[in-house]
Amino acid sequence: SSSGYLYAQFEALKNGYIDDVEFAAMGGDNIVQVRSSSRVGYLDFGVNAKRLNYIAKGLRAKGWDATGVDFKVHPDYAMQNQVQ
Repeated sequence: SSSGYLYAQFEALKNGYIDDVEFAAMGGDNIVQVRSSSRVGYLDFGVNAKRLNYIAKGLRAKGWDATGVDFKVHPDYAMQNQVQ
């Protein structure tokens, strides 16, 4: 997007739940902030983290510095969603 903002929706195949994903370029520092969130509830069984880690892996393959979601940094998310 020319505005530095991209919004996308992902739909779960099994139950049709929609997740919102947003990308925002921040200033001239080549920094992009990403948010992936379930619309319903707060548990997603790690789906949003898996999605962001998949995207980060693809970006790293293209030379970007993309860390992804580290469950050691987000232990509450990992515990609540029963992921490691």
